[in-house]
Amino acid sequence: MKNILLYLWQLPQNLLGLAVIAFTGAKKKGDIYHTDGRRFGVSLGKYIIFRGFFNATDEKHEMGHQKQSLYLGWLYLPVIGLPSVIGNLLNRVIDFDYYKQPWEALADRLGGVVR
Repeated sequence: MKNILLYLWQLPQNLLGLAVIAFTGAKKKGDIYHTDGRRFGVSLGKYIIFRGFFNATDEKHEMGHQKQSLYLGWLYLPVIGLPSVIGNLLNRVIDFDYYKQPWEALADRLGGVVR
């Protein structure tokens, strides 16, 4: 019952995670989904999806986002997801430290990442 409630608590990001997995053709390896292609990593509810190369720091960071999703439930996408996507896009245009953004720094702390 607890797992069902947690899945519903994170339903929007879980559904988006399933859509990303289906769209990218990612395959499950352990607790994480992997696919080939241009590098990116995303945590959507119970799903962590990596495309291309990743390392232990990336995995821990995404696990931190997973904890944020557990805490925020339906608010995760507007509070963490959208600012993260915007920050990632801006980081590609103007050079700044993406991981110093408050939501990214918190994901690092929650995942045990020291940068």
